[in-house]
Parts: sequence; structure tokens; C-alpha cells
Amino acid sequence: MAIEHEYGYKTRVLRILTTLVESPYRYTKKQLAQQYGVSIDTISNDFNAISIVGFMLDFDSNYRYGLKQIQPYTQLKDLLHFSEEDQMLLHQAIDQIAAHTKRGKVLKKKLAALYDFKRLGYAYLKKPYLTKVDLLMEAKEEKLQIILEDYQSSNSNIITHRRVEPFYVSPPEDTLQAYDIDKKGLRHFRISRIKRVKLLEEKWENEGSHTIQVTDPFRIVDNNQRMVELVLKVGARNELIERFPLTKAYITDGVEENTYHFQCMVNHKYYGLMNFILGYYHQGIEIVEPDDLLVHLRLAVGRLGFDD
Repeated sequence: MAIEHEYGYKTRVLRILTTLVESPYRYTKKQLAQQYGVSIDTISNDFNAISIVGFMLDFDSNYRYGLKQIQPYTQLKDLLHFSEEDQMLLHQAIDQIAAHTKRGKVLKKKLAALYDFKRLGYAYLKKPYLTKVDLLMEAKEEKLQIILEDYQSSNSNIITHRRVEPFYVSPPEDTLQAYDIDKKGLRHFRISRIKRVKLLEEKWENEGSHTIQVTDPFRIVDNNQRMVELVLKVGARNELIERFPLTKAYITDGVEENTYHFQCMVNHKYYGLMNFILGYYHQGIEIVEPDDLLVHLRLAVGRLGFDD
């Protein structure tokens, strides 16, 4: 139970609460137990603690949990979603009531901290991206089919239109999970690789197949995950966070001075993580576990071939 010791009871409960707020009705108790390396009974006790302090828990037909949308929470959630235009207007309002004052500067810093794009992995959220997100959310709420126009696929190395049923949209993960009608199966897409979203009039026809899959901090969708533990030096830690901002939540101070501990569940093929290790091993990366990761790295190096 190394993870239990790593997180501690209070930290784990806060992380679970954050997960329920940011990704409602996505995880079952079993999946949360796997994520934090504890038993299902422990997660049940954590849920009881969350309920005791006033948060109302709820679950869907697949026993995936979320928080009931009480009115104050809904209003707060809506408040946190500022567009760039909203932020500009707020800055102008601050200048009018507290121009060039210490209080005005503090208010601007609070606004920036509240909507820190880079920290949350939102660096690409410009107006075209927000427009795509709005259309994806509309299609999800209305249960409409859509066309992902000019989708740039890394797997096939081609650009095509994809007709899908979108059922999970996560801007922080840059991820869309959808049912691909032509391929007749679940697929995940990077929102940033979609050129345009076109709404269709046709309703969903495959809702029974819509199953949300787990996404790791490298934005790889995979329900079959592995626990990884690394020790990083300062340079490696900085590179990891800059290239994969979502990993920051899983990094803690290391035992030795100027070292950091990275531990979390990742996809079982280690996509993203292997690219980081191979590209930045010289910055100081020690693999603690699993041994399977070392095997994947050796195979990846062996497959590299360069002509003279």
C-alpha cells in the first residue's frame, strides 16, 4: 500500500473530492480504489467522510460517482468558466475602480490564479478552441451526432472527417471520447486536432455502447493501467510538468534534497511516459517501478533504426 502512505488519508480524500468535481460520473469505487492503491472499503469510508462535511454524493446507472448539483455549487462552477473576453472586461472593470493601486494588482493576480491556463493544461484555450468545446458540449447535452472535420490522426497519419457520438468532453485533458459510427466502436480524440465541429440533426443511436474510459496524465485513454514510480531531479521534474501539465498533481518532494517523487497510474503501454524518459533521461530520471517499464524501454530502443 505504498500509495496510501504517499498520499495520506487527508490528501487522498481531498484528491477524490477534486476528482468528483472535475470529472463527475466518470469513476466507480473500484476505479478510485485502483487509482489510489487502497481497498473499495477504504473508498467507501472516504465517501462517508465527504458526506459528513456536507457534500452530497450521487451515482449513475453504472455506479460512477459525482456530486449532486446543488445551486451554490452550480453557480460557482459557472463563475469559474471565463472566456478571454470575460477576463478582459474584468481587467477593465478593476482598472476603473482601483486603477494603479495595490488592491487592483491583488485582484488581477487573483483573477489570473483562478483561471491559470498553463497550470491546468489550458494553454491552447483560445477562441477557436472554446468554440469547438462549446459545440461538443452542446452535442453531448442534446445527444446529437457530429462530424469532426479534418481530424488529424496520429495513429493513421491521415486527415479525415469522422462521424461520431460525443459522450465525454474534457478540455483539461484535451480529450473527446466518442462512439465512431463508421468504425463501430469507441474512440478517443484530441480536441486540439479537430479543425471544426459540425452539428448534425441525427440523434445518438449507440448510447448503450457509451462507456467512459480512464485517461492518464499523459492524455492516453486506457482502462488497463499500470502504477509507475519515478525519482526525478530538478531538470527532469521541470521538463515533465512543462510537457505534461497534468502530471504536476502526482509529483511530491523526494527523500533526498533536490529530488522529486512521481507516482501514478498510466496506460499499460506507457505511451507519453516513454517519450519523456527517452528524451530527457539525461536530466535525471530513476525508474523505481515497475520492471515492465524497463522492458518496454529496451524494446523501444532496439526498434530505433537509423541509416548511416
